Formats: sequence, structure tokens, C-alpha cells
Amino acid sequence: AISNIIRKVIMGTVYLVSSNGKMSKEGEALVVRDYDGTKTTLPLHTIDQLIIIGTVEISGQALRLLMKHSIETVFVSKNGRYDGKLAFEDAKNVFLRQKQYDTLHDDGFCTTIAKSIVRGKLRNEYLFMQRIGRKLEKDDFITQQVQKLASILGKLEKASTIDEIRGYEGFAATLFFSVLGKNITPEWVMFKGRNKNPPRDPMNAVLSFLYTLLAYRVDALIVSEGLDNSVGILHALSYGRKSLVFDLIEEYRTPLVDTLTCAMFNMGVLNKGDFRTVCNTEESREECAEVDTDLERRDIPGEFEKAVLLTQEGIRKVVVQFERKIQEEHLYEPLGKRINYKRIMHEQVKMYKRYIMGLEEAYKPVVIS
Repeated sequence: AISNIIRKVIMGTVYLVSSNGKMSKEGEALVVRDYDGTKTTLPLHTIDQLIIIGTVEISGQALRLLMKHSIETVFVSKNGRYDGKLAFEDAKNVFLRQKQYDTLHDDGFCTTIAKSIVRGKLRNEYLFMQRIGRKLEKDDFITQQVQKLASILGKLEKASTIDEIRGYEGFAATLFFSVLGKNITPEWVMFKGRNKNPPRDPMNAVLSFLYTLLAYRVDALIVSEGLDNSVGILHALSYGRKSLVFDLIEEYRTPLVDTLTCAMFNMGVLNKGDFRTVCNTEESREECAEVDTDLERRDIPGEFEKAVLLTQEGIRKVVVQFERKIQEEHLYEPLGKRINYKRIMHEQVKMYKRYIMGLEEAYKPVVIS
């Protein structure tokens, strides 16, 4: 039985979605009990990463067992905000981090890598917009937006500053989201463009939550390779922000998250009952502050008419579909073979690391056709 607790073990990742579970130790295993007595046993040899979404009471013995086996444990609010994680050892490669800091003072290096990251993101957006256009024949609006994005790709190559590159990335995102809604068939979804903090419609609620799940996965890989996750280039440095995470998730936003979001609505995986609407009250503003797409603390949102959030059942569905999606295999050109998204993400982090250390000629983002 699953009830209020979901166990999803795929390639070492376990999600617990709960608002009232209790985790304890039994032998060398973790046991999670729901309020109705439902019992879920988690053998530690199957777990590399544990993501707890919501509230789970953890006993001291269970916590020590997690630390004994060095199981990365991420704590997330019921609406996706990053609350913290168990950390075991600091990265030992101080020379790698020193190289990261040194690159910040190399304008040519920064411009080159920022341009590469944005080029990959825009190409993925362009390809998906073309797919939507082919599906909806004779839609002049989509044709125009695709042509505009192609023009931006051309201008990007001539950009000479980070600010120019960020400007093109932002303009392209506006074009992309103006088309994305046309790929949604259920009329009740009503997607009119990207909004967040808080999301105002079901599609934005899913996008925000999935971008956050993606960020957790990439963050774990960055840390495992000894990189400082706060030292980004495309995304400006900011207190508490994991800027490198947001640099390195850009290439996956469209092929992994945006396509999955559309599919979940179009195939009927998600329905109206998987969302809840909250009105603008002091309590709801605090709750909406927990909708985190930047892995950083946010101020409580100001005035808003309404916010749309996933229910606990909706979160379960999204988590399961996300884990299935990252098992999809695609041709990964650097290795010359098909591998899944999870492996691709790790290979890309390692490529970035080699590039920082001067062992790679360029950082080449993934483009999924």
C-alpha cells in the first residue's frame, strides 16, 4: 500500500511524499509508517539518495543510520522549497574550486561558456517549437515565433558580453512559452505564459515543481564531482543561490521538463483533482513562499489573486513520471552511444569539470532532437 507515503526506487533514488509519516530504524533498514499504520521498509543497500517531500518525523537512530551509510538526504517542503540536506564530507579538491573562482575573472572564458549554455538551451527550444508547429499545421503565429527564435540564435553568436547573452536567453524564453501553451490539448489547463512565485495555473505549478526536482538531481552530481555549486557564470552570483546548478540545468529544461509537462496533461495523467487553489491570505502567502524554483530562500510573495499548487496526490504522479522520464535513452555524441538522462547529466557535469581544469576544449551542451 502507498497511501500518504510513496516509495519510488529507481537507480538508487527514493522519494517520500508525506505530511505525517514517521521514520524509524529496524535492524539495518529504515521503516516509514503512515498515520493509518501503513508500513514501508527501505533497505539501505538500494538507496543512494533520499528525497523527503513534506513532513516526516525521523528518529535519532534512523538519522544515525542515514549518516552511517552516507545517504544523501534532501528535505523539501510540500510545495517544493529546498529546506536543507544531510552533508557528510566537504569537497577535497581545493585546486578545482580555485580554478572555478579564477574563471570568474576571465571575461573571454565566461562569455564563451555562457554562450555555449544558452546556445544549447535555445536549440532545444527551437526544435520543440518546430515539433509543435508541425503538429499544428497552418498556424502562422507559431511559424513567426520559430523564425524569431532562429534569428536570436544567429544574434547570439555575435554577442560579446554576458548581459547580451542573458538578454537573448530571456527574449527566447518569452517566445518559447508563447508557443508552449498551444501544445496543450485539455481546455481546463489554460496556459497563457510562464508565471511563478507563486504559479497561477496548473501548468506553471508542474513546471515549477519539475524544474526544482531537476535542480536537486544536477546539484547532487555537481557536489559529487567536487565542484562549488554556487560558482555559476550565466547566472549571476548571489548570496545563497546555487548559480552553477542553474547554469547546468538549462540544457534539460525543454527536452526533459517542458516535454514531460505537456505529456502529463495531454495523456490525462494529471487532472483537475491533482491541483488546489489558494487565495491571497497571510497564511497562503507563507505557503506560496515554499514554491521554490531557485533552490534559495524567497521572501513571502506580495499581492496575488490566487495561486495554484499540486496536491499530495499530484506530487506523487509528477515524481513517478519524472523518474521514468530520466530513464529515457538518447544518443549521447561524446560517447557515441545511447544512454539515459541520468547518465547524460553526470557525463555533462564531468565534462564541465574537465573544461574548468583545462582538459576539455569546450563545454558542449546536450541537444535532443
